[in-house]
Amino acid sequence: MATASKRKHLGQRRQPAATAESEISRRRPDLRPQHFLGLKDSTLVATDTLLQIKDTVIDTVESQAMSVIYGDPGLGKSFSTRATIQEMNPDLILPLDFARSRPGPKDLREELFHQMRLNCKMPGTPTAFDKLLREALPRRPYVIVCDEAQQYRRENFEFLRKLWDNCEPKPAIVFVGGREAYETLQSDPALASRIYIRLEILAMTEGEILKAVPDSHPVWRGVDEALLKRIDTQYALGSFREWVKVTKHVLKGMEYFGADQVDDRVVDWALGRC
Repeated sequence: MATASKRKHLGQRRQPAATAESEISRRRPDLRPQHFLGLKDSTLVATDTLLQIKDTVIDTVESQAMSVIYGDPGLGKSFSTRATIQEMNPDLILPLDFARSRPGPKDLREELFHQMRLNCKMPGTPTAFDKLLREALPRRPYVIVCDEAQQYRRENFEFLRKLWDNCEPKPAIVFVGGREAYETLQSDPALASRIYIRLEILAMTEGEILKAVPDSHPVWRGVDEALLKRIDTQYALGSFREWVKVTKHVLKGMEYFGADQVDDRVVDWALGRC
């Protein structure tokens, strides 16, 4: 209040009423799926991973449950989750994304407060804060999406479990992260017993590679299957993120050699840069 008063006396123009709303909007993370390395001309492919994650998220939301999607890095967990929630009402998605690692319950409380755009003063104590959240969350069918959940401390999971327990109707909660997130959830009986779906994401099989990669980017269309198998065996190992890296280098390699199609020479050059 003191700062606002000083600004007024200094003769600065008052900000329009819409500014507060725009500030809140800027707080909301961009939930659109982002292609790794900004690879142009990439296409969203309905891989088995995408379809499994879509089914899991939809089932979790319909059941007002808590579920976990976990696996090694680079397999498309976050990308597919973001692609799925694009089809939902964005005002009902509460993303708990943090720039810093190892957030605590205080970070989660404050982020939920901002994401729900609660029109009141932020409570000063955990007890008052939790009471406010328990009252606010049941008002709408919210979906809490916890990405990079492997960074969560045990008390974060416990905080969300207690919040979920004491809301009626309950919000859907989707944890997305590495195996550490799954192991933390499983190590606590109270948490483990409340997990509705446990979806482990695995690397793509050879058959999935041969189907998904040519559909993912124009550069791979018409490329010999033996060459795709060699790239996956020597480097990518079923990871979509690694395939994006290879694709980026292959495009550079085609420019370097003046080639109009992917061949062994281009692939060798690209793999040498990965």
